[in-house]
Amino acid sequence: MPARVKNSRNIFALFYKLHTLLLALLLWPALASAQVNYPLVQGQHVDAQLAPEQLAAAPGSTLWVALRLVHQERWHTYWINPGDAGKTTEITWNLPAGVSAGALVWPTPQRFDLPADLTDFGYTGEVFLLAPLTIDPSFSADTLALSAQVNWLECDDICIPGGALVELELPVQTQGAAPVNQDFAYGFAATRAALPRAGVSLNSSFGIRGGKLELLVQATENIFENASAISFIPDTHRLVDYLAPQSVTTQLASLQLSQALHPRPAQEVPERVGGLLLVTDGEGRQVAYQVEAQLDPLAMGAELGTAEAKALPLYLVFSFALLGGLILNLMPCVFPVLSLKVLSLANSAHGPQREQRLHGLAYTGGVLASFLALALVLLLLQASGAAIGWGFQLQQPWFVAALVFLFFVLGLSMSGVVEFGASLMGVGVELQDREGYAGSFFTGVLASVVASPCTAPFMGAALGFAFTQSMPVALTVFLSLGLGMALPFLVLSFVPALARLLPKPGVWMLGFRQFLAFPLYATAVWLLWVLGQEGGVNAMALVAAGCVLLALGAWSWQRTHRRGGVWHKVWLTVSLGSVVMAGSMLFSPLLRGVDGSTVAAASDANFEPYSAARLAALRAEGKPVFVNMTAAWCITCLVNEKVALGGEAVTDAMAQKGITYLKGDWTNNDPAITEVLRRYDTSGVPLYLLFPADPEAPAEVLPQILTEGTVLEALGRI
Repeated sequence: MPARVKNSRNIFALFYKLHTLLLALLLWPALASAQVNYPLVQGQHVDAQLAPEQLAAAPGSTLWVALRLVHQERWHTYWINPGDAGKTTEITWNLPAGVSAGALVWPTPQRFDLPADLTDFGYTGEVFLLAPLTIDPSFSADTLALSAQVNWLECDDICIPGGALVELELPVQTQGAAPVNQDFAYGFAATRAALPRAGVSLNSSFGIRGGKLELLVQATENIFENASAISFIPDTHRLVDYLAPQSVTTQLASLQLSQALHPRPAQEVPERVGGLLLVTDGEGRQVAYQVEAQLDPLAMGAELGTAEAKALPLYLVFSFALLGGLILNLMPCVFPVLSLKVLSLANSAHGPQREQRLHGLAYTGGVLASFLALALVLLLLQASGAAIGWGFQLQQPWFVAALVFLFFVLGLSMSGVVEFGASLMGVGVELQDREGYAGSFFTGVLASVVASPCTAPFMGAALGFAFTQSMPVALTVFLSLGLGMALPFLVLSFVPALARLLPKPGVWMLGFRQFLAFPLYATAVWLLWVLGQEGGVNAMALVAAGCVLLALGAWSWQRTHRRGGVWHKVWLTVSLGSVVMAGSMLFSPLLRGVDGSTVAAASDANFEPYSAARLAALRAEGKPVFVNMTAAWCITCLVNEKVALGGEAVTDAMAQKGITYLKGDWTNNDPAITEVLRRYDTSGVPLYLLFPADPEAPAEVLPQILTEGTVLEALGRI
């Protein structure tokens, strides 16, 4: 072969290889993109997606991933500090071995000034929350597959919990630099541009004086010299009053900022104060700086903050809690369970004094244990950011359904349909039996569960104080509340002279026991109605069917004691199967809350659903407003509406005064209503507010137990 031809072929081969390599490089992003899987999960008002900054993952590197949220118009989610009302967006990663995720990087949030003097911080439109994923050098898989559960609160005029399971799958590249994901390069660039400016060191400290936060910042550059506006957004929930003006004094590189503390701070004195310092220059350009301030003891005044300055003495708070628990025995929501106490007292009153005292202590232990457990759950959920309050457990349809089953079965037992032991509920004459003490304990638990949605007089101040204090103080308040509720039964158990006033046990107790089953059935019916308010008629039908299954199970259980051999096993199987089928209904999708206001009181139809926007509009127009915060599971609320608010005299008085009646439904959890309750130093319903025509005048808080006269007297002051 001639050398010229051979050289030509070599040149052509080299050219072909170069052309192929160049074409591969040009097509690589498209080819790599085809292997990337990061689907957009569409939600009700917010869509979510995991978006990688690069189209491949490399062992030994850091891969930046964005949680991309796309909001519909007017809807928003929340920043790390949601403000007065809201919930921080949370992400829980599911990562393969060798991959770890760093903390989310939050861009500068928007400020939302809402009606009813509420301020929130969050995002609208499209937002990228960045997270660094560190990939170990030993990572050897061909594909990086990960997922995350994201939960948020999406808000417009209403707030709805939202969430999505987002997933991401990337090829793993061991050589060369991975190509940039051009689809979302703009989002990463815009987010980083909105992050706090790096390269400027801020030496910051803070103190509390005169009910105000005082922040001192010293920068390494003259960043305040040409500022036209400066504001501070704390990253700590309930630190400052967002509506209070910020007093700012600057001098070149130093700044002093003062702002009133939140009316109900999350803690007395924080260990640190962090957040964003937003500096706007004369041309309207805004730059954010990260602040991390430590407490300066020399900057502390005589006051530690509004929470401590306004706090009642501890002995007085504990006394209020004790008295509130005592009155709780007289509240309407506790009446059905009083039958259990009466029967238990009648059984033990004429037994040995030691036995009486042990029953009293067992009942008290049940009450205290229940209040302590409920307080721990409530405080821990609130500390995690949940917008809940007193009685929150009855906002869960599955819990209400479980109570329906419980009271129905107890009613069957009291009626004699089924016997689970002579002393299951403290019933029976054999007081020496250990189960008798368990019955007294269980009676205390049951009484506490049903009493928990109620808020008695004196309880509001005590609970409002408890939710702003440390865990030990808060738990002591709850224990005082439980002790007050158990006190009458405890006194009767330890004072023989009072116990002897009760009738002696006898045959009459069998009929009395059967009669007392009817308050339990009535309680089950009431709870079934509450369930209908929360989950609709389908939920009611489901749980009613569950009660039928439980009745079948109880009847079959009784027959197991009368038959032996094969039939014993048959009836036992039917009994257990019925109970299991009824229990499985608690996990049904039908037992979920429904949206919208569900409290439709027959006694007072002349009301409008409460909303912060509607209240603000009415106040701006100079119209008086009556606000009723209620819930379907609050019997005290319903009694007040029937007795005090539903009469013609009150309706006519409101019409004559031009008062608009707004009703807020807290049957299902509503963070906006929870925040209103917190603002008025209470943790549960009912709450009654009467706003005068003067938009600047504060609301009058009416008592939690109303009479028609009390309401008419208050309306007369408008």
